[in-house]
Amino acid sequence: MFVSPLLVRALLAVDTALARTLLAPPRDLELSQRVEELTESRAQLVAAVEAERRRIERDLHDGAQQRLVAVSMALGRAVSRLRRSGDDGTRQIVEQARADAREAITELRDLARGLHPPVLTDRGLAAALSAVAARAPVPVTVDVQVEPRPSAAVEAVAYFVVTEALTNVAKHAQADRAWVEIRRSGDRLTVTIGDDGRGGADPGGGSGLAGLAARVAGVDGRLNVTSPPGGPTLIKVDMQCG
Repeated sequence: MFVSPLLVRALLAVDTALARTLLAPPRDLELSQRVEELTESRAQLVAAVEAERRRIERDLHDGAQQRLVAVSMALGRAVSRLRRSGDDGTRQIVEQARADAREAITELRDLARGLHPPVLTDRGLAAALSAVAARAPVPVTVDVQVEPRPSAAVEAVAYFVVTEALTNVAKHAQADRAWVEIRRSGDRLTVTIGDDGRGGADPGGGSGLAGLAARVAGVDGRLNVTSPPGGPTLIKVDMQCG
């Protein structure tokens, strides 16, 4: 009478422990499933952010930019009428307003292009980066071979890395030339940006390289910087094509 309840309780505890051990998934499998879930959720987040960036670019291009163009045209007509009327004081004010509107259009166009240029969506990295190189103050050679095209999110990250790196070259490197090489091998995309400048680029020195590394890490990529004093500087990025 006294021993039976204790024995039953002990047997129940053993049975519960065995059930948990036999029925619960292995720890390694549980961790693997969790990693897969986190990877998928991060990919979905990156895709959502990229879609939102493209939406903002379209709104800027088709909305605010077009209205500013209309304002600039209206101001131009007002300048013509004021010129015929001889009201030079008012004409100068309107001309200044028109110049400000044109400057705002240029800034807005540059902002929209930096978010996600339409040419990147329509024609891919080669065309988009060729346009960036044509505007760069330093001569830039672009060599892109990425067939088939990677995912839109990866393309956007590659474009952002190249444009920001070339901006840093123009601001800090004192380089005579720069080059961009992008290759796809299987499911990996490799981006290399180099210049023949003074070198000494430090990812922790506030040059924007830390931000580039964070952007690349968002698509499970890696960024490596080689920049000895005297140059050359090489920025290499390795990403999965997605």
